[in-house]
Amino acid sequence: MRASPPPHLGPDERKLIINCARLELQDALREQTRALIHKPLAWDAILFHAELHSVAPLLYRSLKRLNGFDQIPTEARQALLRLFHRAGYQNRKFSGAVQEIAQSFAAVSIPVIVLKGLSLVELIYGSLSLRPLIDLNLLIPKEMLRRAMRLLLQMGYSHWTRYPLRRFYEWLYSQNYLVRAKEFDIHLLLQWDVVNWPKIHAIDLRRVWADAQSARLSGCDARVLSPVDFLLYLCLQPGKQGFLNNAAVHEEDPATLIFTEWTDNRLIRFTDIYETIRHYQATLDWEILIHRAKASGFEGSVYTNLLWVQKLYGQAVPDRVLSNLRPSPPRFLRRWIFEALAQTRNHASTMIFRRWWLKKPKLAQLRWVKRLDLLEFIFPRQEELRLRYQFRWKKMARAACLLHSGKAIARCAFGVLPLIYCLLTRRKPSTMQRRQEPLHAMSDS
Repeated sequence: MRASPPPHLGPDERKLIINCARLELQDALREQTRALIHKPLAWDAILFHAELHSVAPLLYRSLKRLNGFDQIPTEARQALLRLFHRAGYQNRKFSGAVQEIAQSFAAVSIPVIVLKGLSLVELIYGSLSLRPLIDLNLLIPKEMLRRAMRLLLQMGYSHWTRYPLRRFYEWLYSQNYLVRAKEFDIHLLLQWDVVNWPKIHAIDLRRVWADAQSARLSGCDARVLSPVDFLLYLCLQPGKQGFLNNAAVHEEDPATLIFTEWTDNRLIRFTDIYETIRHYQATLDWEILIHRAKASGFEGSVYTNLLWVQKLYGQAVPDRVLSNLRPSPPRFLRRWIFEALAQTRNHASTMIFRRWWLKKPKLAQLRWVKRLDLLEFIFPRQEELRLRYQFRWKKMARAACLLHSGKAIARCAFGVLPLIYCLLTRRKPSTMQRRQEPLHAMSDS
């Protein structure tokens, strides 16, 4: 059964959330927000979407600093305060876990980079209560994976992925998903690539490690991405779940799209980008960012998300940056799905698909998105392989496409065999695995 639809968010309610989903409100924005809270707003819708988009603590902080906070209904104020304190409590648990892992890895000389999560919370937001987390993302060298896994298993973490599928999952996502179940579950993504979904790319991991910087996180020394790599990495996050964003890049009002349920977007991912730009604005080298976006194969994602941040929050990116980047044309199937769901076409096929898609539960939709990611990974564009392997001639790229597709199909076929085995032996996922699958798929941290 599909869950009931979320409460409707009107333009005033949407504007209030976007205004408050940041660390600082400038004078004009503060006056506009103060005027909004004196209007008859649908606070049930505001609370629902603020929590869904992980911006409720920022909303509470911004509103509390305004004259007129007492005009907000008591129930809404209390709910925002609870979400603010809940984020702080959960993040303190994550902070303790990072400290424990960092110290254990350091003792056996396993280098680790905190990709986001606590690096965002502590370095960018400056408070454990302002940016809710649901998991940890740590990057280690691939050759250290087995040692790191043995250590984590000794620390009480366990595999989320069932054994027959583990090797296939590692190949596809370049990560291990672990859970430590206690009074508060710690979810950990242990990655050996910064891109943890099926995608051909040309990010230079050696350079990422060489440019990583030291920082103080959770009371211990840690390594974090350089400012340019951090911003580049954050620009990849909205498209992981907002799988139609590149097809919608030229939407005049991205806010409407972001708050539309079927897009699977989360406002906090754009706030992360905006606040990171503000934090590093004095030292951020935009020319290097442009070069790395093009060289890595993620120029389109960087362009789309910087453009949307500009439209959502105002001037944040120098004009020359967007003029030197270009959006990547979406693959045919993604463009068709977007046109069907956005109702830009009224063909019978798109209308049938839209009704079929919207009737599906969220978890089923996410599984179809993963299949779409896999399909595009198996059959990549030639330009993707040319960037990845630095081919100079198109014929070499064509041959590489055939070879890549053949190998990927073979790997997928071998990956299906354990599934058949599980079905034949009637082995079903545990209750915890079924419960955590949507959490993993919708990670925001």
